[in-house]
Amino acid sequence: MEDAVVGNALIDLADFANAVGGDFHALHLNLIGDEFDTLHGEVLKKYYEEAGNDYDGLAELARMYVETVPNPNGSAERIGFDSWDAGQVTKPAIVGRAEDCMKGLLEMYSDVYRTVNEIEDDARTIGVANFLQSRIEYWGKECAYFNRSRL
Repeated sequence: MEDAVVGNALIDLADFANAVGGDFHALHLNLIGDEFDTLHGEVLKKYYEEAGNDYDGLAELARMYVETVPNPNGSAERIGFDSWDAGQVTKPAIVGRAEDCMKGLLEMYSDVYRTVNEIEDDARTIGVANFLQSRIEYWGKECAYFNRSRL
């Protein structure tokens, strides 16, 4: 039973990371304005690549607990993610949407981290918890410091 709980929580989190990565990619492609070069090439590209790596790492961890991982093409639909699709976007909108996405990631990462830490006598959870903690640290710093400093 615990295997299914952890595996499904990791898949939901992977789906969220994949959906957020799609939003970061859409923002990257539709950005206009004075800070195009910096935000397009240095920030948003990094964010969608980080979210993509999160998806891959989480899906691989989920495979320790479940037999299959669903196709990533259905990520947003599976979790009911409200994808960004508003055309061209400027810096203020990007900072706002990025904060929403990062806060969502941090909330989900923290929830799964708490779930994993409640499980005793399962060596797999140590590696999972370490991975989750490292991503909480990354996205927390990006959200609370770097993204807010862009305002």
